Amino acid sequence: MMKFARRGILLGSLTTMLTSVWSRIIGAPRLPAPAPSARPTWPTDVVSKLYRDMYRRLIDPDAFDAAFDRATAVLRASIAGKIDCEEAITRLLAIRSEALRHPPPPREIAPLRADEVGVHEAMALLRRAIVGESHIELKYPWAEVFHSYGQFAIEGWKLTAFKRNYGIKYLDAALSPDGRTGTYDSWQAREGNPVHLLLDEEQDRLDELIEGIDA
Repeated sequence: MMKFARRGILLGSLTTMLTSVWSRIIGAPRLPAPAPSARPTWPTDVVSKLYRDMYRRLIDPDAFDAAFDRATAVLRASIAGKIDCEEAITRLLAIRSEALRHPPPPREIAPLRADEVGVHEAMALLRRAIVGESHIELKYPWAEVFHSYGQFAIEGWKLTAFKRNYGIKYLDAALSPDGRTGTYDSWQAREGNPVHLLLDEEQDRLDELIEGIDA
């Protein structure tokens, strides 16, 4: 986790620098996130997708390491003005495509214990909030949370999530109304984190929802 955390910080720094550079060039202060099927707007959008692919366990860790190093070199070349934005995106899409050719080996998942909250149950809960079937209740405004953990509730479930600078980075814990629990470690030992396994547009919508709620 520490290795990925350091890389996340590096990506955040590169994103800030690259956004600033291209905003001055095109005269736009900030562009909205691209539609899921659209060509990415920023080179860092592709790297974000690469991260999501890794968290979904679609890419072998060694393949991700190699892809991330190549992607970082492309981002730095773009920031330095050696290649333009479109060329950077094209190169990064090729890097991501190659990385996806190397999935991790299959892994055996132990049966879910009776006192545990499974990955898919937590995902289903989040999805009901995303589509408006349930409501997110915050302990305090999510905008006040920065690089730390925040608590919220959905349908009587008590949830804890980590926020870096926007939205939800990952779900850390869940306590169901009947007393069952799920944790970051228990989900990592199974299919992966419930937030990471949501579709891109679902993750983006969840971020928008929780950031827009006043406690």
